[in-house]
Amino acid sequence: MSGMPQRRASGHFARAACAVAGLALCLSSLGLGAATAGSATDPLAEGVYAGAAVPLQVAAFDAATGTHSSIAADYLPANSGWAGMDGQGDSLRWMFADGWTGTPYTLELGVPIIPTDSAGHRVGTLTAGANGAYNSHFKTLARTLVAARESGAYLRLGFEFDGGWTAWNATTPASEAKFAAYFRQIVKAMRSVPGENFKFVWNPDAEAFSSRSYDVALAYPGRAYVNVIGLDAYDQAWVTPLTPANAWNEATLPALTAAQKFAAAHGKPLALSEWGTAIRTDGHGLGDDPFFVTNIIAWMRNPANHVTFEAYFDFDGRGTNSVITGGRFPRSLAAFRAGFKRTHAREIQSGSSTHVPWAALATLVVVAGIGVGWTTRRKSNGHRAVTRTRVHPPAPGALASPQEWADQTP
Repeated sequence: MSGMPQRRASGHFARAACAVAGLALCLSSLGLGAATAGSATDPLAEGVYAGAAVPLQVAAFDAATGTHSSIAADYLPANSGWAGMDGQGDSLRWMFADGWTGTPYTLELGVPIIPTDSAGHRVGTLTAGANGAYNSHFKTLARTLVAARESGAYLRLGFEFDGGWTAWNATTPASEAKFAAYFRQIVKAMRSVPGENFKFVWNPDAEAFSSRSYDVALAYPGRAYVNVIGLDAYDQAWVTPLTPANAWNEATLPALTAAQKFAAAHGKPLALSEWGTAIRTDGHGLGDDPFFVTNIIAWMRNPANHVTFEAYFDFDGRGTNSVITGGRFPRSLAAFRAGFKRTHAREIQSGSSTHVPWAALATLVVVAGIGVGWTTRRKSNGHRAVTRTRVHPPAPGALASPQEWADQTP
């Protein structure tokens, strides 16, 4: 997929969707439903990527999973050059004014630090970035976000840089050093813009921390430039035999443990900036695996691991399907709902059952809004949302070049 992303849903539609989600959240916050994310009983903030600039889909995910998302994950365009990425000329109106602006969510944005043009050619290099050549674009991006009232967004600068599938990949010691220097340039440039309050996320894959052939520390820009260390972790492995227990014990858990030790050593909290179950075309995904879901949620909710938020990747990309709400992961979905189940603290304290109808009403409000919103959208003449495909890492033969991976990102 390439070219300039098309304009998404209309502003009034997006704001209506938010109103629906917001009302449900308000009902819950009044004690009429479950405790909200970030409370004393459950400090892990929940979130999801469910499509590009579609707030309504976040509400739909919450209704399907029983979660209460406060984080909405999305990705800046990676295949439209600098102008498509930084918002100059109102190029990101579809994402903000007609999408996320005014919603109750905090954005977690994947930021492609070296975009490509529509033909898939890189429009920058790590070397030039390390020397400050692109600082003006990131100042423009900062102004765009502040104007869109997204000044508190989490920014995943050059996410998954340890993978060869990105246009900004840093897979050698020399390129890692350049990546770290470039990261510092970006942070300094964006922090110079009045009104900013961004949280910068340094975000390799979880496996980068446990790989014997890769020293992820060489790409670390330094404590002063990082707010959160993000991890991308999917239920996939190359172990033999490929069983849920082996995948967790020999691949996922060692990576998470190594990442937690690294974060603790640098005094930073963690985030699961992307995670999900996986059906892969090459057979290395574990499929409907409640063992993975139960364990990773428990790991995230363990205070000792200092995970501040998570964002499930509820999407079907080329080569990998992680849509836990799509019907192909029924046991995983049940484990997901159980793992994020709330304690109705106020209900227990009062001994009253009167909260239950209101909790049901909150859910009905969301579901009703979903139906109305989608009916409105189907009747409209707007463009369909550009999909965000996902290969993590790409299945063999799935991508012709690293640039093509960037082309998959809206």
